[in-house]
Amino acid sequence: MGDPVLGAGRFFVEVSCGSSNDEKRTCTCVVTYYNRLSSKMLTYTMLILIGVSIPIYYVSASLQMIPSDLYQKHMLYVVPHAFILYGLYRLTHEKEIGKYLISAYLFIIEFTSLWFIPSSNAGFLVLVYVTLSLIYLNLRVTLLASLYGLIVLCIHHSLNPYLHLNSVNVIVLYTIFGMCCLACISICIIGKRFYADLHRSERAALDNESRYRHIFDLAPEANLVHRGDQVLFVNQAGLAMFGAARMEDVIELNVSSFVLPQYQPLLAHRLTLLKEGKKLERMELQIYNYQGEIMDVEVNSILLHFNGQPAVLTSIRDITQVKMSRDWMDYMKYHDLLTDLPNRNCLLKRLEKEIQSAEAGMSGLAVMLIDLDRFKMINDTFGHTAGDFLLKSFAQRLRTLLPKYGFVARLDGDQFVALLPDATNRDAEQLIAKLMDELIYPFHTDGLEVIITASVGLAMYPKDGRSAELLIKHADMAMCSAKEQGISHYVRYDDQMSEENSRKLRMEHDLRRALDQRELHLVYQRKENIQTGQLIGLESLLRWNHPKLGMISPAEFIPLAEENGLIIPIGEWVVRSVCEQINAWQQLGLAVPPVAINLSVRQFKQDDLAERLAQILEENGIAPGHIELEITESVASSNNEEELIRKLYEIKRLGVLISLDDFGTGYSSFSCLRKFPIDTLKIDKSFMKDIAQKQEDMAIVSAIIGMAHSLQLQVLAEGVESGAQLELLKQHKCDAVQGYFHGYPAPPEEIAGLLALAQETKDNSRVS
Repeated sequence: MGDPVLGAGRFFVEVSCGSSNDEKRTCTCVVTYYNRLSSKMLTYTMLILIGVSIPIYYVSASLQMIPSDLYQKHMLYVVPHAFILYGLYRLTHEKEIGKYLISAYLFIIEFTSLWFIPSSNAGFLVLVYVTLSLIYLNLRVTLLASLYGLIVLCIHHSLNPYLHLNSVNVIVLYTIFGMCCLACISICIIGKRFYADLHRSERAALDNESRYRHIFDLAPEANLVHRGDQVLFVNQAGLAMFGAARMEDVIELNVSSFVLPQYQPLLAHRLTLLKEGKKLERMELQIYNYQGEIMDVEVNSILLHFNGQPAVLTSIRDITQVKMSRDWMDYMKYHDLLTDLPNRNCLLKRLEKEIQSAEAGMSGLAVMLIDLDRFKMINDTFGHTAGDFLLKSFAQRLRTLLPKYGFVARLDGDQFVALLPDATNRDAEQLIAKLMDELIYPFHTDGLEVIITASVGLAMYPKDGRSAELLIKHADMAMCSAKEQGISHYVRYDDQMSEENSRKLRMEHDLRRALDQRELHLVYQRKENIQTGQLIGLESLLRWNHPKLGMISPAEFIPLAEENGLIIPIGEWVVRSVCEQINAWQQLGLAVPPVAINLSVRQFKQDDLAERLAQILEENGIAPGHIELEITESVASSNNEEELIRKLYEIKRLGVLISLDDFGTGYSSFSCLRKFPIDTLKIDKSFMKDIAQKQEDMAIVSAIIGMAHSLQLQVLAEGVESGAQLELLKQHKCDAVQGYFHGYPAPPEEIAGLLALAQETKDNSRVS
């Protein structure tokens, strides 16, 4: 809000007067006032002179200073003219012609007076009447008055039988009269110019008043003029703001009646500072409108004069909506829009405060980081609307579980943080157990029942950290550890997690240069026909030989590569390396069976996957049938199904073999068998472990084999490590096996020897 309407407001308030509703109000400036009263002044001056002459002539006649008949003639011929003059004034004083008529009639009265009352000072008396005409400051009136005077003098001195003057006196009289008339005319010209300047100033003032009044009255901000606590004037915007229909409704009230009680002392102090000549800054406060509703406003005040007396002009801007928007923005800054829970910013502030309280009270503080299990799958399956509803429902349920002194916030996505002040490890564990039990009950959305679980990481102050960031970081590490154990687990942070996290960060950093430094290499594991024992294929397996950490398991670095996107260049390197290795073996004259390559979730999200694969095969001169791509059920669940099927058929049309790895561990196994163009089904090694001891596991394996054969698919069992397992698989007609029982993964050199031996064995069998 700018300063109040200083130019407009100050001029308008100081010049204008009267009530705000009187549209015909005018300024009482000098020119207008003089123009109104000039005829009145001239008429009443003459009336006063005639009125005063009556007692003077009466006394003079009584004392025999003049003949008594002169008094009678004066009363008979002069005094009646006073009534005629007054009537003439009433009829013509507002018209331009009235100036001439009144001036001329004065000289008729003068002529009558001089005729019946001869005087040697007639020139002086005529001059008085000429001078009186200057009241009009009108050159025409003054010229006519001089002419009237000259005529009166001539007639008076020539025809009046009572007057006897010698020629010298007449010449002197006329000369003086002429000089005085010229002086009067000069004065009139100068006065006229002065009058014109005043008139222009008056018009400018009136124009400015009208202009500034409109500016002041139509200003978008409410402007209130008050003296002390009394309201004197308010513009249209002010009436609209206060909700008043008329200005009188507001003027009847005091300024303090608008202001909320808690702001009244501050307002009085500001007025005191203003009177002391100090400049005030804008201030926000709350006021009542005419209906008693509370409004947030911003005010600023200045001193001015109103009707000639000091007053205060206060400009008021309604900021109710602005303040609501500002409060909403502040609320959004510290709250989550979806769940209405505090967000990360609010969490950090609250956690810092709780840490200070815990430090002062020598008490504990539990920080629990809660992550919903498989929420992405639920979100993708049922849609984002259902996912949002689930998050809101979970937030409400979590809030009801916490005690009143507890605190819960949404950290990000499907992660929440709960704080439990003055708590022990046991208190936190009991709350987590209650949460796990509560999640048994399903959430209902769009007619569906959805059951979700959560993984929880716990960090305790002060043992697990003394800062907000560190506690959240350690709780997150514990939560990730809980995730690794499966769904619906809780883990308390320990120092070993930091070491593991540091190792993870180091591996992520070093993995970026592993390709360039030739630290990655491939090994190959054989696949054998279960009935004949012949080598029917190989699977390529990626290994990382870290220069400092040594050999790192793929279970550690492959998830890292998936997270940071390095799996794309690494995956392409694997495909190229396999093709180059096949080409190298073929150059040695070896018969190479199909070599399997594992493709990741991210690789299948590439739009040009089939084109890039075809290009690599062509560059190395490898027949598509020498490559077998293995996909897991995680690939199926993490991609758009229609898009995935399209890409698989594009690859299949190239002549590349496709197998489904880790079958039986996911939720979409049977759907995959029906929709995907699969050649081989690989039973997950988790089913192999106890098939010799548990009939249930063997029954599952047998069912998978039978189902796959009915779909014309080859079946390969992974993780075969004993002869007993091998015999059971033979009995149930499994097609092929892979595992440590037949051989560990080996480098390309050893595989070359194995291929040569297999080829020799095959050649010998043909000869025999």
